Amino acid sequence: MLSRRVPPSLLPNEWARRCAALRRSGRPLLDLTATDPIRVGLAPLELACAALEAVGATPHEVESLGWLQARAAVAALLSTHELEISPENITLTSSTSESYAHLFRLLANPGEAVLAPSPSYPLFEPLAHVEGLELRPYRLAFDGRWHLDRASLEQASSTAGARLIVVVEPNHPTGSCLGADDRAFIEALAERGDMAIVSDEVFRAFSRSPRVGPLPGWLGARRVPTFVLGGLSKLCGLPHLKLGWIAACGPEAEVREAMGGLEWLGDLFLSVGGPVQAALPALLLARERFQLQVRARIAANDAALAQLCQECPAITVLPAEGGWSAVLRLPATRTEEEWSLALMERGVLVHPGHFYDLTGGEHLVLSLIVEPQAFAEGCHRLGLLLDGL
Repeated sequence: MLSRRVPPSLLPNEWARRCAALRRSGRPLLDLTATDPIRVGLAPLELACAALEAVGATPHEVESLGWLQARAAVAALLSTHELEISPENITLTSSTSESYAHLFRLLANPGEAVLAPSPSYPLFEPLAHVEGLELRPYRLAFDGRWHLDRASLEQASSTAGARLIVVVEPNHPTGSCLGADDRAFIEALAERGDMAIVSDEVFRAFSRSPRVGPLPGWLGARRVPTFVLGGLSKLCGLPHLKLGWIAACGPEAEVREAMGGLEWLGDLFLSVGGPVQAALPALLLARERFQLQVRARIAANDAALAQLCQECPAITVLPAEGGWSAVLRLPATRTEEEWSLALMERGVLVHPGHFYDLTGGEHLVLSLIVEPQAFAEGCHRLGLLLDGL
């Protein structure tokens, strides 16, 4: 009865089955996978409620790209002294996932291809599949630092049908950012192949390396149509308010054509609620308090990881420039699946690296915004597990 867009089997994997069984048993778990600001007690819920209450009842205004005053607030957020973003180049969506879906529909026909980084979100393949598109991964390689595997990207783009290149800056979960040379390579390749660029920058506000200064972004004068994604979920810690955005830049004629297509797509769904659009200027202005709390929590949990590595030299934390996840490399005495399941039996939830297509060793992925006491205890139990080998 169901279409081929829906997976033929929706059964959970072994990790999810065991996790669900432990939760049903009522056993307390230290969840070091939690990246939802609400679940970890960081979401500024009182502020959000006050902002929504202040706007009161809102009229049912229909604007396909989103209300103009809300788009103007996003444009002001993204503009700098060197770069002015027009509200006319902003599209509001209900989430970054919807932003991807709109852009996949806008830029590629069924049967064509999306190029996306690996490792990264386990989101791209199902989103592409639902739109009838092929996902072609290209590799981010690690040799002491993360960098673009150019040959991998060239190979992914060499077959006919490649329509857009997705970049994630900083990447999730690696926290890596592309270097200037790699960014220039991607833009040149997109120009030669008549492809667009989609840059997911939802974690850009969260730098983890003071020496690098502001994390790179893709907005600006571009030779190809470029679409930059952001939203309230990560920027302000308010995922439940369901508002994201797409900012377009690039050649003027192509951007205007793209905005016309996004307006048509937006009119089909009209998915963004009126109250959150009305409250958006106030919500964006109040983001700094949340971001300071996140940075403080990341610093505390980074310190716990440093302590763990000092006590257990067999563990390595891979370097990251931004975001709020950590990638750990563990000894190959177990597979990463076995490491994660052994920790689960000790009451600690972590993700095995294969969830994100990490290769080249045994990896675990941890969230750095977990409450520090729980995070430190989880690290302690991981250390005991290694000591027991």
